[in-house]
Amino acid sequence: NNFFLIFVFMKIIFLDIDGVLNVYCEGRDQFGCTFHSNFVDNLRNIIEQTGAKIVISSSWRSDGLKTMQEMWKFRNYPGEVIDITPFSWELMDLGLFEYYDQIDRGHEIELWLKIHPEVSNYVIIDDDNDMLDNQRANFVRTANNNHHGDHVDVLGYGLTKICSEKVIEILKN
Repeated sequence: NNFFLIFVFMKIIFLDIDGVLNVYCEGRDQFGCTFHSNFVDNLRNIIEQTGAKIVISSSWRSDGLKTMQEMWKFRNYPGEVIDITPFSWELMDLGLFEYYDQIDRGHEIELWLKIHPEVSNYVIIDDDNDMLDNQRANFVRTANNNHHGDHVDVLGYGLTKICSEKVIEILKN
């Protein structure tokens, strides 16, 4: 089946938004704050070099997959948003956890990966550090990067060129 073969080697970017593409509001449209153009350009470079697809892991996903896809198209952002990660309440409904405070973003990503065995490689781009130990090698943190020349605030947030290079390296392995 050729359809299956096409997606067996899918590369995925689990993408947070605030602290990654959006650090402070530069402008607004009907979807909310627009993202920093230099960080969007860095994402474009990642997509062009790796062909990875995007899964939104950000709190922005609460607007729904359709809205995320419409925003991506309207703003002419790079890549294709193919899905959003499950919410913590979904993990609770499945009986995987007893309490919400036991759930990290890494657990939501882990469940998404279990449901999608066609993924050959992935990277998590996030400013928060709440990933699982077995995800650390696939994680690029976009915070505390004051030594990166293209960060945009005093705390060193954003998808900088150095972060982008790390992402590409992970996805090409």
